[in-house]
Amino acid sequence: MNKEFFQNKKIVITGGNGFFGKHIHEKLKLTEAKIFIPDRKTGLDFRRYEDCLNYFKETKPDIVINCAANQGGIGFHKGRQAELYMDNLLMGNFLLKAAYETGVKKFVNIVAGCSYPGYTEKEELKEDEYWDGEIHDSIYSYGFARKTSVIYGKALFQQYGFKSIHLILANMYGPGEHFNPEQSKALAAMIKKIYEAKRDNLPYIEIWGSGKPIRDWLYVKDGAEAILRATEIYNDISPLNIGSGFGISVTDLATTIKKIIGYEGEFKYNLEKPDGAMKKIFSTKKMEKELNWLPTTSLEQGIKETIDWFDKNYEYAIKH
Repeated sequence: MNKEFFQNKKIVITGGNGFFGKHIHEKLKLTEAKIFIPDRKTGLDFRRYEDCLNYFKETKPDIVINCAANQGGIGFHKGRQAELYMDNLLMGNFLLKAAYETGVKKFVNIVAGCSYPGYTEKEELKEDEYWDGEIHDSIYSYGFARKTSVIYGKALFQQYGFKSIHLILANMYGPGEHFNPEQSKALAAMIKKIYEAKRDNLPYIEIWGSGKPIRDWLYVKDGAEAILRATEIYNDISPLNIGSGFGISVTDLATTIKKIIGYEGEFKYNLEKPDGAMKKIFSTKKMEKELNWLPTTSLEQGIKETIDWFDKNYEYAIKH
């Protein structure tokens, strides 16, 4: 990250009080940027276009980094499909429209990796294949809503020359992650289960699905570094992957966590729970070329730091 680039710039981080937004904020505080974090407690609701427009008129940002989303793990989406579709459709597109209307110079759109085709057996998810298939049914409404913001960003560029970039993120994890069962993703959910199983001397933990799906996990501090590098130097309207480029199965991930925590129990698989897409590993070739960067945190080191944070903040973590 080049601190000079951000000097004296006004930057809004929508979703800046969330897991990822907080880490981006922490990195930006090392610069002399003027940072604005919208607060929903004031009644601000980015599902309303007027709120988006008025907030940008008030803050007059040069850059918007959009982390705003209503989302969670695969279990969070069941029974909320229509709600999640509309919430994310409105937020993503209204924020883009308001940014264009108020003269924002660059809109940095953070897009979930589940917006990729979900029924591919290809070794890597590549940017030029982003449009080549259906989103997985387990998460289609959220994934498609996020994908519409990529389409709208391209349309605003083609019609008006408005500058936005669209960064497709792998699953992230790290300190401050959601550990409450309703909203946590697989890695955080397994840390909580294995941590509590060791504490309570339980003989096994339950793993959702078959344990076979393969995922790309990106440490959140690496993700924040990538977003700020892209904010500075990436200017193409075509999507850019941000990931580790390394895949690990659910079972192998659980085994790694089990080893670090020191748990000696077994795994039992609940095959009534969904697997989701079977393989999601992000190609990092374009990212390395465009950003001159690759993630530096190993999965094991990132998990150790996440477990350490969870242990020190247990009571808070299980509620958020």
